[in-house]
Amino acid sequence: MASTSTTEEMARQFSTAFLDESFVDAADLLTEAGRNAVTDSFPDGFSDASMDAEEAFETYWLGLYSQYGTPAGIDELRVEDNEVAVAFEFEDGTVTARLDIGTEGVENVQFSPEYEPPAYADESAFSERDATIDAGDVDLDGVLAVPEGDGPFPAVVLVHGAGIHDPDGTAGASKILKDLAWGLASQGIATLRYEKRLADHEVDDENYTLDTVVVDDAVAAVDTLAAVDEVDESTVFLAGHSQGGMCGPRIADRHGGVAGVAALDARADSTHDPEDLTFLRYEFEQDGDLSEDQAAELERERETVRRLAEGDYDDDEVLWGRPGTWHRSMRNYDPAGTASALDVPTFVLKTCRADEEMQADLAAWFRDEFEKWQAVDLVDGSCVELYDGLDHFFQDGFEPAHPIGLFFGGNVAERVVSDLTEWVFEVASNTPNSAS
Repeated sequence: MASTSTTEEMARQFSTAFLDESFVDAADLLTEAGRNAVTDSFPDGFSDASMDAEEAFETYWLGLYSQYGTPAGIDELRVEDNEVAVAFEFEDGTVTARLDIGTEGVENVQFSPEYEPPAYADESAFSERDATIDAGDVDLDGVLAVPEGDGPFPAVVLVHGAGIHDPDGTAGASKILKDLAWGLASQGIATLRYEKRLADHEVDDENYTLDTVVVDDAVAAVDTLAAVDEVDESTVFLAGHSQGGMCGPRIADRHGGVAGVAALDARADSTHDPEDLTFLRYEFEQDGDLSEDQAAELERERETVRRLAEGDYDDDEVLWGRPGTWHRSMRNYDPAGTASALDVPTFVLKTCRADEEMQADLAAWFRDEFEKWQAVDLVDGSCVELYDGLDHFFQDGFEPAHPIGLFFGGNVAERVVSDLTEWVFEVASNTPNSAS
């Protein structure tokens, strides 16, 4: 075991290198076992198989900057035996890392952020209870959040985005659906969130379609929420995030009884234009400056997008991790066209968080996606809003944003919950037979 002074010195040396973006120097302080531990403990969903320790540290740093801004230094460093807790201070917050330090160097570096409910959630204003969605062939676990009082209350079914499976919409230490559920329930709107079918149930490739994976279960969830005693069945809304929001018009059309649809950062079309993929380069590098290998990979992605757009694949061929049956069901669905045919209002909330200089093409793409929705002919009571400065999970932060920022937590911005609340009550007040 290293002495306390040696442990503290090494911890400060590592912490300083990390904050200064000297990732090679930080990784040089790791033992061989430490390098493996850093990559092994890197959060699932935010890494790739080829990541090494230097890349892991850089990615952590980018995520921290995305959420908290410029590093300000070491706030506190506590040593207990060979374990060290280092509180890194940033422009807008403090985050703690835990270091294991032995005689040969740093043996592990780990962040373990925890979810914190948003400040706007008033837990005394509502209660939660379990619910079960009867989806026909399977039962899905759900959570009802019901405001205090007699009701009947307007209500919202919350639908996940792609890759999100649990009722809270968990991604790292962020929980977009729980934030929305608690924020709305605090303001007098009941909510139902539920597990995605893919969480615990297999879907074979032949049936892996938009309807099976998303739409059918959401229709059943609307029926479940409408049957709750405290809910006004004439004012049940649907709010979907990303893929769930893109499916929102289809869910509403299939059900036929929702009062309105909120599409949270959902696309207006279901396929990309293969000739307009400049924005994709920012998924390789934050500044979009690609190496030769990355540029070649982008071209391979472009070819995949072309095939998806043209339907040039077999139903059993796997592209982007999903079978052709899924992609064909997507290609045959027109979100904007379906929304324009609805006879209930739609609220489209789009985001734009990009560095206007470093990521000019990405910012332009965000605004183009917003303008596509602006051009859709929606019924009275609908609105389309752009939320500058918010990321895809509607979190405030710093630019450029990085996906791993979600690992470090954060909440849906209060202004989004306020706008959604106001819209629900306004539409509910104009809904025939509404008790709201």
